[in-house]
Amino acid sequence: MLKTALTIGALIIVYLIIFYALKIMYKDIKTGGKKKVVRKTLGLEVIEAGENKNLRKGAVLPIHREITMGRKEDNTLPLVDPYVSGHHARIYLKNTEYVIEDLGSTNGTLLNKEKLVGRSVLKLGDEITIGKVIFKVI
Repeated sequence: MLKTALTIGALIIVYLIIFYALKIMYKDIKTGGKKKVVRKTLGLEVIEAGENKNLRKGAVLPIHREITMGRKEDNTLPLVDPYVSGHHARIYLKNTEYVIEDLGSTNGTLLNKEKLVGRSVLKLGDEITIGKVIFKVI
């Protein structure tokens, strides 16, 4: 009786291993061997630093998930400029795209030398102007 129970137990284990192996192979075939899309992180290259001591021309600031810019110290990137609002603009990741949004600033945010209204998706080479500070998206 014990011998029969051990044989049945061993068969069950073998069938479970075969089942899981087939399940893994089915998933590989179903996805066609596609790999996950690797998301690139954008960065902001400082073109003009204005009066900011915390920025230097040519520096690159990576944008991981979100970056906020403004005069107040609670921003990710505080900017020293009389034409910059307390909470001026933010750049954030939405799905696989980076979006820039003006946060109702007094003097506005320029995207490629045009006033940004609401939100816009960022592309490589875009130029962002906030007060006297100019960034290039890289």
